[in-house]
Amino acid sequence: MKRRVAATTLALTMSLFSLAAGSVCAETVEDGDVANAEGEKVTLEFMNGSAEEQYVAWLDEMIAGFEEENPNVDVEVNRVSVDSYSQTVMTRFAAGDVPDLFSFAENDIADMVPSGYVMDLTDSANVANYSEGMLDSLSLDGKVYALPVANDFMCVTYNKGVFEEAGITEIPKTWSAFLEDCELLKSQGITPLAAGMADQWVVNGTAQTVYCAAVLGNGGPALASMVDRSEKFADVEQWKDFFTKLQEMYPYFNNDLFGTDQNTAYTMLANGDAAMIANITSAVTNVMAMNPDGEYGIFALPVSETAEDNIMPMCPPAAGIAVSAETSHPEEAVKFLEYLTSPESVTRYAALGAGIPIVQGVDTSSLTGAFKDAADMINNGDVKLISSKSFPSAQEDAFINDVSDFFLDECADVDAALEDLDADFDLLG
Repeated sequence: MKRRVAATTLALTMSLFSLAAGSVCAETVEDGDVANAEGEKVTLEFMNGSAEEQYVAWLDEMIAGFEEENPNVDVEVNRVSVDSYSQTVMTRFAAGDVPDLFSFAENDIADMVPSGYVMDLTDSANVANYSEGMLDSLSLDGKVYALPVANDFMCVTYNKGVFEEAGITEIPKTWSAFLEDCELLKSQGITPLAAGMADQWVVNGTAQTVYCAAVLGNGGPALASMVDRSEKFADVEQWKDFFTKLQEMYPYFNNDLFGTDQNTAYTMLANGDAAMIANITSAVTNVMAMNPDGEYGIFALPVSETAEDNIMPMCPPAAGIAVSAETSHPEEAVKFLEYLTSPESVTRYAALGAGIPIVQGVDTSSLTGAFKDAADMINNGDVKLISSKSFPSAQEDAFINDVSDFFLDECADVDAALEDLDADFDLLG
């Protein structure tokens, strides 16, 4: 009988951003809301759902810089709990009580754009700072409605000091080189791969790291084809390769995968007890918080034996900054948006460790570790766009259960794992 592990869904999404700026105009409203001809300040609302320390530090610094350059503008941040953010935004727009700039997710497009809530940003000068296709997830009918600052990779985060001490002088460029490095680390008493699968989202994140490279980045079908059952897992060579890759990685994970939580995995990497984590790039900021003196890097999981094929796979960003179509101060709001998403601002974002920059033109001279690695990839075009990396919630739960079963069975039977996924997805379809 199949063992089941209850799947707890944890959203792995990047921080949502929104901003506010003001303008000078002759309109008269309540004191402090609008700048008049005498230069009185305007105060506009910036509605945002992120309270992460590095992001807040960056945002405060950017607001101070913008206000210094624009003395008639005050920016106020309205931080809303991420749990209630979407509902709060929609309620306020429906009531006509709109923020001037706000966090905007790709899932909001279907509701907010047809309702006329979001400004068309297609003509913003900053659109040119994104590589082709990078804004597709925040666009509709060829029009851009939000600009992102950062994005996440599903990748390998590694401790550069551990690699150096083990005698590994460069990141592995092929699958065989990756496994050789894992074997070398293990022979020296270092856990090559740390994962805390007591947190079920880690099962999904680990799997996503592998299938983004081995399936979506390697000519395999989009996840939608697996959901609508036009494709079967057992019939797709790339999905067989996905389970085979997990099978080959399994001996190099820490013991007691399902008795270890992810904070413990972060601690292992930060302390040098482990060398790598295969998951979302938020591992970087978490590990840095535990050991700021360490140096960490990222690389694409090298699933191919052809080094040139092992380019970082990346979905278009799921969120960005939008401007309300109903703001009373559109020019100033857009000006602040462009200030925040400029290469200079995003360079500072990365330097503070707030996240992985997505804007081209970021200055890498002040960056170190994973943030320099990521900025170099974006600037050099060393990323490949892939389709959405997430299954719908019901299928995602089934997927996590089946991958958990595969790990609990010590990744022994690839064919059985493929059959289990097909059976579960057939029931849901």
